Amino acid sequence: MNVEASSKTPIVRAGMERISRDFSEGLAGLGYARTRSKFWTRRYEHHLEFIHLFRSGSSYGAPYNASISLRVHLGIAVLDDEREPTWLNGPNSSDLALFHADRFHLRFNAASGSTYERCLEDLLRFATTRAEPWFSTWREPTALLDEERSPLDGEARAALARALRGEASSERVALTLKRFGVPVAGARAKRPRAAEAAS
Repeated sequence: MNVEASSKTPIVRAGMERISRDFSEGLAGLGYARTRSKFWTRRYEHHLEFIHLFRSGSSYGAPYNASISLRVHLGIAVLDDEREPTWLNGPNSSDLALFHADRFHLRFNAASGSTYERCLEDLLRFATTRAEPWFSTWREPTALLDEERSPLDGEARAALARALRGEASSERVALTLKRFGVPVAGARAKRPRAAEAAS
């Protein structure tokens, strides 16, 4: 790693934390909680809806400049399905076949702040105009189980069917919640407050 690249690491890290914190504030009104550094979740009786934020190039080592480019992934996790890794089984913001016309601008410069506000606005626009309708389509367990286009694979559907029969394992559920950073203790809400307010 060269010195110039290593000097960008704290700048990019701070930029990622800033956008994550501001994204959290924007998502709070929709009922999401930031449960891991780049995961926001909503819990239902038998599943979680989650949004994952990914920095492009993060798997290639230290950043070479202060530019941050983001991708947003959506997913649904069945609580009784404790498999790892986390399955990103929903659409993501880089899918041009779905979102080309939206022109989401999901990048900014962490050093100068250039296009930061636009990036944040478009992250929240993706959440409200694209993520919310997609999650709404799959909110009911019957849709997740029976619809041909369900984002769940066979094992996840089997886990959901078990849960609906009352056969969920508290150990499996606890492992899933731990993987997503969701507190295990406390009352289980079948619907988040945001969903209740919207109904």
